[in-house]
Amino acid sequence: MKETLGIIGLGRMGMAAARKYLQAGYPVVGYARRKEVVDEFTALGGKAVRNCKEVAQEAGKVIIYVLNDQQVIEVITGENGILEGVHEGSGVICMATIDVENLRMVEKRCSEQSVPFLDCPVTGGPQRIQTGTLTIITAGKKDFVEECKEILELQGRIVYVGEEPGLAQAVKHCNQLLVGTTQAVTMEVITLARRQGLDPKLVCNVVGSGVAGSDYFRMLAGCILENKPSMGGLGQMCKDMGLVMSDSRRAKVPLVVGSAAYQYYLAALALGMESAETSDLIHVVDRFSKA
Repeated sequence: MKETLGIIGLGRMGMAAARKYLQAGYPVVGYARRKEVVDEFTALGGKAVRNCKEVAQEAGKVIIYVLNDQQVIEVITGENGILEGVHEGSGVICMATIDVENLRMVEKRCSEQSVPFLDCPVTGGPQRIQTGTLTIITAGKKDFVEECKEILELQGRIVYVGEEPGLAQAVKHCNQLLVGTTQAVTMEVITLARRQGLDPKLVCNVVGSGVAGSDYFRMLAGCILENKPSMGGLGQMCKDMGLVMSDSRRAKVPLVVGSAAYQYYLAALALGMESAETSDLIHVVDRFSKA
């Protein structure tokens, strides 16, 4: 029988991962706060428990897919957290995107209890979990990476970046710099086209087919122009761009383009858009252009 996996954080990514593992025959124990999320998880065949401690008690490897630093720290080190329920055979796979220093801190706490840990953020979105094509940026001890290989490769392709905790986060933040600026400039392209009386679909077709085109530009433009859900949440992207800015200060690198794009995300937060779709950033850019 396959080992029982734990998943903490059953949002866009965590729920997609739970569905994938359940379909592959893994027993999955999970924890989430919202009743509607728990109901969806149990309807898929997962077992919901009362807290993160109980997830760790019942599972072997525990996958963390929560949103931010505070939540990662809480689910690992807090009251009724993972470290209160670990046992021989436990392991932690942190697939959340958080600050490098906070990642190293929680890894150290796990190490103090001899709990193996992977720094393992991902890029690609929930649709690519279902197709098994996520990019899984991985840092940690090679023996534990090998031990986790089968379950990770159900979600996608492992890119190993080294043993030092935090390396995978640093790589992911570089990725998010390009994602965040691409999102912002895509909104500007569409807004500029509209304000000049151009057909934005035509403009995006031209841009998307040329040297500046990318899969992400084409996907995001399509979501905006066809009013379809985008692959991520705006609140998550706001958080990720904040992490990039923190890296910028630590590394003393003046990210001029990234800093300018970050102002759109800060404006989205100020407008209470944490729960909006990524593509809703278009409304922030439109509002700026009317000022």
